[in-house]
Amino acid sequence: MKKLIYKKILPLCIVLCAILIIGSGCPGSPSSTMPPPCDTTNSMFKQLYLTKLANLPGAQDLNTMDLLTHEYTFSVNSNKNICGIGYKALPAIAAASVPYTIEIVNATTSTVLYSGNHLFNGVNYINITTVPITSGQQYKVKRTLTNNLGNIGNNIGRCLTATSFATQLPLTNNGLTIHATNAYGQGGPVPNFGLPFIDIVFQ
Repeated sequence: MKKLIYKKILPLCIVLCAILIIGSGCPGSPSSTMPPPCDTTNSMFKQLYLTKLANLPGAQDLNTMDLLTHEYTFSVNSNKNICGIGYKALPAIAAASVPYTIEIVNATTSTVLYSGNHLFNGVNYINITTVPITSGQQYKVKRTLTNNLGNIGNNIGRCLTATSFATQLPLTNNGLTIHATNAYGQGGPVPNFGLPFIDIVFQ
């Protein structure tokens, strides 16, 4: 009987235990704690931008505002995590591999929650260290060109403009609100000139 236990039953028990231990750590299992993916396909910001482009009086999607820093102030109606940033570099800036500094700042305390230098090529997205944000709190997202290659025209970026844009604020869509915009650096500030396309992506 002992031989039967050692030769057949014990190895079977060991294999079964190993399967249970390894299986419990697999991604997608009930105990998995992996965060949701950072889905850039249809962000809340992109939805707001395109909705307002279609509906605001005199709305245009332009490359404009030849100042180094473009920013907007926003809030959301529920707690969220920012996991990615999307931006479109000018061809000259992309070709020269010049980075933009991207910052996320608490608008009340001026605390910098995220700062990083990133290369963009056309429109593309970068994953960032997750930034938790609180419902109702206002935040700023900024892009600053680190080197305009001696040409102030390279400071421009994609922007939604409209007739009397400042009077259209705040802009709200699907739980995201844009409260204000600004541009400065090598001139300015120019408040509420239009909405810069700096796409924030939530998990």
